[in-house]
Amino acid sequence: MTGHGRALFLLPSDRMGGAERVTRTLVREAALSGLFSQVDCFVLCWSRTGTLDALETDHGVRLHYTLAASERGGLLPLLKFLRRGPYDFVFSSHTHLNALSSFARKIGILQTRRLVARESTMIFERKFNGLGAFFRSMYRLYGRQDLIVCQTERMRLSLDKNTNGRLRHLLVTLPNPLDRERASEARQFPVPPAVAAIAEDRTRIAWCGRLSDVKNPILAIEVLCELHHRGRTDMHLVMIGDGPLHDEIIRRAQDAGVESHLTMTGFVDNPLITLGACDLGLVTSEIEGFPNVILEMLAAGIAGIATTDCAGGLDEIPSLSISPNSQSASLADCLENRSQLEADPETSRYLEKFDSREFFFSLLDNSHEKRQSDA
Repeated sequence: MTGHGRALFLLPSDRMGGAERVTRTLVREAALSGLFSQVDCFVLCWSRTGTLDALETDHGVRLHYTLAASERGGLLPLLKFLRRGPYDFVFSSHTHLNALSSFARKIGILQTRRLVARESTMIFERKFNGLGAFFRSMYRLYGRQDLIVCQTERMRLSLDKNTNGRLRHLLVTLPNPLDRERASEARQFPVPPAVAAIAEDRTRIAWCGRLSDVKNPILAIEVLCELHHRGRTDMHLVMIGDGPLHDEIIRRAQDAGVESHLTMTGFVDNPLITLGACDLGLVTSEIEGFPNVILEMLAAGIAGIATTDCAGGLDEIPSLSISPNSQSASLADCLENRSQLEADPETSRYLEKFDSREFFFSLLDNSHEKRQSDA
């Protein structure tokens, strides 16, 4: 039975990073929940790439694109769109959209029964090339949400400390959702040709993310070089994603003579297909809210992962080795050790607690606020 409410999800673009994939998963869960007669997804800028099309065709979601050339150009259309309320539920997962929706609610442009914001990164630990003060100032506009979701306790404590406790009553720690159905479906697709062409006697190491400084993909090349220096020429790096460091990565690999052991797939809509064809995983991020790609790697069947200590809660994850530092030698040690181990049998049970349906319904649950007020 279909409900009579309306839900709205806000996205900066339909280019799928970690936060965008989480939002897409929650849009699907909202459409399947039976609580809403209408689910809208508003995309702030850029062209339509097709990554959200299945939501519209399979689940009746309404997609709204401004096609603006920049996020700034999409702000006025967004403010006009928010006036189409009232809504029963509104969700966003980027600092600027979280701030804007909170402010719009404060001044009466946005009318909603429930406004939920998800923190996509540890904003106060990130470096933004001179823009850090601007991004952090956006938290002055926070406060009209009903719930602010932090991915780990480490993230919650950081946000609480750096906002002087002003938002404490709104903060809740919830582990990231994982669309396990999508992971299962990915196993039915053939391995991409570029990955299938890798020699069978090579160990495939998956790296997945935007090729940008915060993900530190250059370190992945350095790890590959370190492994080859040790004689592990069976190790082959598969990098999934695109971004501004693409050409630099290729140049570094060529200069080091490891380009024949590097496969770059570019952007793919469902990285789980490629991840499922790899043996090991590698995460090189400097700082993360929580690297959801680790959950995706495990769900895809990767047996072991080496990672930097980029987020809280990593020590709880089976089949994961955390490097004591962000040096290529330490990460290479982790990969070599993981390559000698079997997959942890507890992995499947561990992933069960990230069910995306349960996560979505927890966003609607007022008991979070009650627990905070009781405390």
